[in-house]
Amino acid sequence: MTEKAVNNNKAVKYISVLVLLIAFIIATLTIWGVRYSPTRERTSLYSYYKVSGNEAALFVNGERSETDKAALFDNGHFYILLSELKSRLDDGYVFDDSENILRYATADQVISVKKGDSFYTYGRNKEDIGEKIVIIGDGGKPYVAVDFADKFTDFSYRTGRKPYRLVIDKAGYKRKTTIISRDTEVRRFGGPKSRILANVKKGTRAVVVQSYGKWSQILTNDGILGCVLDSTLGEISTRTSGKRLDARKYNHISMDSKVNLVWHQVTNKTANSGVDHVLAADKGINVISPTWFRISDNDGGLSDIGSLDYVKKCHDKGVQVWALFSNFENKDVDSTSVLNHTSSRDNLVNNMIAKAIAYGLDGINVDFEQISTDAKDGYVEFIKELSIKCENNDLVLSVDNYSPTASSLHYNRKVQAMYADYLIVMAYDEHYAGGGEAGSNASISFVKKAVSESLKEVPKEQLILGMPFYSRIWKNKDGALSTQTIGMKSVSDYIKSHNAQETWRDDLGQNYVEFSDDKATYQLWVEDQKSLALKLNVMKEKDLAGGAFWKEGLEDDSIWDIIGKYME
Repeated sequence: MTEKAVNNNKAVKYISVLVLLIAFIIATLTIWGVRYSPTRERTSLYSYYKVSGNEAALFVNGERSETDKAALFDNGHFYILLSELKSRLDDGYVFDDSENILRYATADQVISVKKGDSFYTYGRNKEDIGEKIVIIGDGGKPYVAVDFADKFTDFSYRTGRKPYRLVIDKAGYKRKTTIISRDTEVRRFGGPKSRILANVKKGTRAVVVQSYGKWSQILTNDGILGCVLDSTLGEISTRTSGKRLDARKYNHISMDSKVNLVWHQVTNKTANSGVDHVLAADKGINVISPTWFRISDNDGGLSDIGSLDYVKKCHDKGVQVWALFSNFENKDVDSTSVLNHTSSRDNLVNNMIAKAIAYGLDGINVDFEQISTDAKDGYVEFIKELSIKCENNDLVLSVDNYSPTASSLHYNRKVQAMYADYLIVMAYDEHYAGGGEAGSNASISFVKKAVSESLKEVPKEQLILGMPFYSRIWKNKDGALSTQTIGMKSVSDYIKSHNAQETWRDDLGQNYVEFSDDKATYQLWVEDQKSLALKLNVMKEKDLAGGAFWKEGLEDDSIWDIIGKYME
């Protein structure tokens, strides 16, 4: 082979190797590019937010609602699902779906709206906002105009289109804010391979929701939620959403001294004559609460055994009358229906105020028990609306409450305390007929817990401690448990008549009695002067507003001297 041929052969081999090398480099760069270059694929915000048509994605305090159809855009205005409004922003809105009326109580006004109306009323006033305030969506679910809620609930909001987006910041919401420093894409997740949701421009304001290393999830002011590179974020600062609405001032009527209240159980008009004995025997009381009124029908009517003469005698002795209104004596009354139906609730409130005015009462004592969770909104709205009318008529409003437990959370003592003047915690019935277990009616630990738990929701100057003048005798015969009530003034004679012995129990703050008779075992946790003094001491140590006692006539005559010492 000639030298020229050899050189040509070498050149061919060199070129071939070079071509292969270039091809390898190109292939490698292609693979690298496919693997590591940002994807240009996009995901529709409609599918990402799972909205279509006039549905709007809802964001509250930087968090997107997962509730189906949480917000709507209708006839040029944004609406929020009532359940979302209540759970995320303000639980005060109450909708009666049978009468299609929305209610909202401020500190001194009751706002009322009928479905489809563009105006709301309060008192004799009327205000039109130029759009329907309440509309009904799919499945009969009510929606409330954001522009309406904005008047009463303290928040700010912004909106976006295509798809519709509603971004709400509640007053006091702390958030990390930034301004996007250059044009970029918002991606579904952190990482260049995550699909693009939207493009955002330099200068876009956003909240930094959370960080993922080199990526952060942001929410733009107009409701784009996704991830961007940290390098695209400007300076991050913490800001708090400002308050636009004035703080509400809830006025309360309070007595100049400790409340010393006794409930006087009156079962008929003739029994009102017993007030003379009460005023003579119950030394030091400054409030008496006769059990005069009860709900009589599902329209909010009241049965009435009141007495003008009774009130006059009390006032002559300087004693206020806070008549008791109850809901549980008439088995035919459905309290849930009365409280949840706007017209029935209105009738009830108006009837109560009318009775108070007619009899010249100083106050109203609400004793509504066994309220269903289905009536929780109606009950709290009832207390609000009654409170506002009581204040307008210079009437003290007191509300009786169970000792706080999980089963009574729906009574919402915190909101009650905003509106009512006094809350009475009925610190008794620790064990009761039908409860399935014998035990104390009001052990000292039970009373202390009732007070401490109540004080988490109720200011001490509004909390009155309810105490019993009675005990329960428990009988166990052949495994069958029964009980009967015995008054404080009768318990000593009962114990003596059975030759039983009392044993003081420090853990209970009571004397305990147990004996057998006629093949049955009897147990008695005694309420007497000593046990009541311990309860009164809780009242005094916690500096509560006073005490209330159930009921007049069961007490030992000397007990009022003891009570008086703790009311000073």
